[in-house]
Amino acid sequence: MARPTDYSEEYIDKVDEYLALHTDEEVEKEVKGDFVKYGVKVQLPTIKGFARFIGVNESTIYEWDKKYPEFSKSLDDIKTEQHDRLINNGLSGDYNPTIAKLILSSNHGMSEKQMIDHTTAGESMNTDASKVAALANEVANKLKDESTNA
Repeated sequence: MARPTDYSEEYIDKVDEYLALHTDEEVEKEVKGDFVKYGVKVQLPTIKGFARFIGVNESTIYEWDKKYPEFSKSLDDIKTEQHDRLINNGLSGDYNPTIAKLILSSNHGMSEKQMIDHTTAGESMNTDASKVAALANEVANKLKDESTNA
């Protein structure tokens, strides 16, 4: 049986260090004549990536998350950064919208839901699409417009 990993308050500062190292970079993707197309090298911060960064198992991170409130608050910084970047870069087209939607759904509780009103007979059903569906449609339309104008 492996010896349990000891928690240290230094891991709170390690979250900030991890976030500083995991920023997206603009990179040249291709050159056509005098035209250079830029893309984004994505370095999305994740809980699993942070665990690897400090040399512990992901399950240990979740144990510490439950046990140490100050550490839990720092982990929220990773989750918030990930959420904000997925929304903003998904909308701008810098991130693949399908992948952004998938991660927002699995890691941030956003999902496509339809609420159907079965109580009204003979009328069309009312549906309420989630925020994720609206964001995905907006991103898809923007990408479609950009490819048409290119």
